[in-house]
Amino acid sequence: MKGVRLAVIVLLCPLLVGCFGGSGVPLAVDRLYAIRDQFEELDRIPVSQIDVKLKSLQEEVARLDGTKDNALRAELNRKRLLIGYCWERRGDYPDAERLYAEAAQTEYGSVALFRISQVAEYVAEESRQRTVDPETSPQQRVEAEEIVKLQQQKAIKALERAANFQVGSRVLLRTPPVASEVPGSWEAVDMRHAAYQRLDKYYREKLSYHIFEFLVQLAGGADRNASYVIAIVLIAALAKLITTPLSAAQFRSMQAMQRLQPEIKKLQEKYKEDKQQLARAQMELFKEAKINPLSSCLPMLIQMPILIWVYYGIRYFVFRFEDVHFLYIDNLANPDVLQFGDMLLPGPLLLLYGVSMYFSQKLIATPAATPEQEQQQKLMAYMMPVLLVLILKGLPAAFILYWFLQNILMTGHQFLIIRSRAQVESVGSEPTDDGGMQTGPPEAAIEKLTQVSRRPKKKKRK
Repeated sequence: MKGVRLAVIVLLCPLLVGCFGGSGVPLAVDRLYAIRDQFEELDRIPVSQIDVKLKSLQEEVARLDGTKDNALRAELNRKRLLIGYCWERRGDYPDAERLYAEAAQTEYGSVALFRISQVAEYVAEESRQRTVDPETSPQQRVEAEEIVKLQQQKAIKALERAANFQVGSRVLLRTPPVASEVPGSWEAVDMRHAAYQRLDKYYREKLSYHIFEFLVQLAGGADRNASYVIAIVLIAALAKLITTPLSAAQFRSMQAMQRLQPEIKKLQEKYKEDKQQLARAQMELFKEAKINPLSSCLPMLIQMPILIWVYYGIRYFVFRFEDVHFLYIDNLANPDVLQFGDMLLPGPLLLLYGVSMYFSQKLIATPAATPEQEQQQKLMAYMMPVLLVLILKGLPAAFILYWFLQNILMTGHQFLIIRSRAQVESVGSEPTDDGGMQTGPPEAAIEKLTQVSRRPKKKKRK
């Protein structure tokens, strides 16, 4: 059931990629510094006069609202971002977050996401202080705790989206964090690094984070670069060890289905005009051979939670993979991509994964029953690795390294099972009339199945 296996992987990839948010396009450097200058200009306006500027911006937005011109729409989005900053200057954080959420869907998304995170973290910290204040009533303490949770969720969501922007993207950070505290200073920093660094304090509470941390310590300590790579190797080996019985059952079922393909093809030729009879004959064939056609899918589905858990573990631990290099990769926290001008192309590790996926498919390829199926299999053999490489090129290189190692271990396991089965069959199979070895059900059994429709019906007694 190779097609089912690939379908599950394809359905799983958007889930994995989606966990990091949609791929973001950074704001051009000149526009980034231009918006910083405008923020600084608003910082210099006294709070008593900020309402005048806010009203002026709102009137300009009302005038531009609904325009179809791209240049005017960009101007509209910029002014909405500035309106949000005016609300932030006034200390009206809910309105500021609402405007930033709208701006996060525009070309100013990178700036807006970090404004959301800085405001949310500031509000959460203020509410946390109220929870420990002895003068806070029990009801007020409960409300403050709810605000802390809500604002932390907003900050995490914004930072996770920011973490998926292109490598090299830059963003503005304010110190102090919110505009209501003046004077302030702005710094343009690496966006992914800033997002990972702030997410790390939230992810430290996750169990998978501590498991990765333990494996790094076991591999030699956090101060050694090799420890992080060894930890990935250990995770891949442990995952393969756990799933080995399931993989073996899956491969055996696939091989059994492969051996039945010649007989299935005969049935398809015989009942090509009767689909219902063909289905009954195939089920009888599976029953005779003691094969469940779905048994190769279930073990693979059971393995998916392990893959998802490893993904989340690397995602939570991703900040610790920064500055960890492996061969040509300088940063395992970033995607394995090579930049050519404005294009980001898959790197060597990602391409190696695609190659390993191709050979893994070839190893378990099922003989096609029809020329159309054969053509589809050839197309899938080439297109699926290419599709996976393109889908996965936004994920951290640490996860790609794990999945590559896992695929190598799986392919090796497949090869050993196939070779072992071939040796057993060469010794234990019965010779056929042409001197070969019979590996499928006896021809008499096939003939018996094909005669089902010719049995005379019994007459009912009166």
